[in-house]
Amino acid sequence: MGLGFRDTGRPGQVTLQSPLGAATPDEQASSPDGDEKRHGWRRWLLWSAAGGLLVAGGIVALVVLMWPRIVLKAGQSELASLSERGGVQIASIRATDGGHAVALVEHGSNLAPVSPVPPGGTVVVNVVARTPRWISWLAGNEVRATVSVPVPTSPALASPVATARPGNRVVARFVTSVRLVDWSAGGANHQLDLPTPSRSVQLPIVLATDSTGITEISASRYTWEAPGSPVALPYFASRGLVAIVTPTVGTTVLSPQAPLRIFLSRPVAAAFGQRLPSLDVAKLHTGPSGHWVQPNPYTLEFEPAAGSLWPGQQLKIALPGPVEIASGGKLIQTSTITYTMPRGSQTRLQQLLGALDYLPLNWTPSSPAQGTVVSLGEQVALAYSPPAGNFSWRWAAPARLAALWSPGVDNVMTQGAVRAFENAAGLDPVGQANPLLWPYLANAVNAGKVNPYGYNWADVSKALPEHIVLYHNGAVALQALVNTGIPLDPTVDGTYPVYLRYRSQTMRGTNPNGTHYADFVRWVSYFNGGNAVHGFVRASYGFPQSLGCVELPFATAQLAWAYLHIGTLVTVHS
Repeated sequence: MGLGFRDTGRPGQVTLQSPLGAATPDEQASSPDGDEKRHGWRRWLLWSAAGGLLVAGGIVALVVLMWPRIVLKAGQSELASLSERGGVQIASIRATDGGHAVALVEHGSNLAPVSPVPPGGTVVVNVVARTPRWISWLAGNEVRATVSVPVPTSPALASPVATARPGNRVVARFVTSVRLVDWSAGGANHQLDLPTPSRSVQLPIVLATDSTGITEISASRYTWEAPGSPVALPYFASRGLVAIVTPTVGTTVLSPQAPLRIFLSRPVAAAFGQRLPSLDVAKLHTGPSGHWVQPNPYTLEFEPAAGSLWPGQQLKIALPGPVEIASGGKLIQTSTITYTMPRGSQTRLQQLLGALDYLPLNWTPSSPAQGTVVSLGEQVALAYSPPAGNFSWRWAAPARLAALWSPGVDNVMTQGAVRAFENAAGLDPVGQANPLLWPYLANAVNAGKVNPYGYNWADVSKALPEHIVLYHNGAVALQALVNTGIPLDPTVDGTYPVYLRYRSQTMRGTNPNGTHYADFVRWVSYFNGGNAVHGFVRASYGFPQSLGCVELPFATAQLAWAYLHIGTLVTVHS
């Protein structure tokens, strides 16, 4: 095929034409049909690309929407909220608080604990869900979500006291809004569930004229949160300076763990200025008795020093000025408050006496950490609440001695042991627990000062021939014939602790026939009134001859006197 020529219609001008009929480059540049074809191709490419992008975006959006997942968020009115997408199925929901499991219940899309959660911790919620099979090959078999929900601390009171006019209700005010309020009155506990959170809560306590009281109150911000530890909220009918004292005036202080508190209707600074109450207490130890602290502007609290307040001790508190104090439903104006500490535990007294060998029994604590050697502060607490443990005999006790023992009960064996300890410690041997006895016992135990005389017991038999058997630490130390009282003035049966001793004295009295006597005796140990074990010269021994005493030869009486210390029990029987 050869080249051809096309007449352009212009004189002297010829255009070269290709064999295929295509235009030359100059012709193409100037052809309208060529431009339209080129732009159409470009538009097609752009629309195709845009369509592809739209399709790809739709696919991505569909994948995102259908991708299996769970959404877990911390809540407020509820503990947490839970939603799921992509057809997942919830496999498990677990919650813990400080390592302890928290049971949950679902309320629609919300999660709430079955029981209120204590304040101040953090609840960790873990959710596991299974993915649909069609996408599990790509998304995995399960998806998980975790959220930590801090549990708010209990809201504090905005005012530590509540005052209102007579006829109005007591209002508790908090620093933040609360939803649940626990409060107590008359030994009964109550709960208020507020319809909406509020900082001011009216309690159903209506004040009468001159009425005062204390309610224990606590609150929480959410219904799923448990109220915290209750605090005292004293309330007063609005009037002058009034005080509520706990423990109630006229009662004993229950224990050192129940501190003395004075709640005032006015701030302490306004009521007393810079002065504080003074405490007059018998000093049973060296060092301060304690000090006053002010937990809030309206309250004074006395904190005793360790080992300063013992059972039976008396306290007298002098206030800086006269105050009307609530007592027995009345207001009494006074500037002095007096308390007496209650008696200590008889069981604890026996534990300490046993540890010091003043009883024929050992005491073993249930836990080694609950032993008798503890600090003075702990000794005071244990005097009211003794630790658990067991008593056991040191040796096989004679039946009459064993019959005298009863744990936890005041008895003659314990009284004898108290006398023996008091005598060894240089105290007046009264034989009864008293404020001075307790700190001496505690110090002796901590210092390991055991009974220097061992445990002694005298068994006097009036069966003929009358005789005495003295036991020392469970073994017979002495046996001898004795004389007891004649029928007109007999030696009374029973068990009695020795309470007075003399090396020698002249006994004076009146005989049954009305005559008077003045007899010289030696090695005297009084155990029951005017009856004593002593030495007295007789022609013979073994039958009733005395006026109630237990008589021995001088030499034998001296041997017996070595075992008849203050507190030694003397048992007389027929």
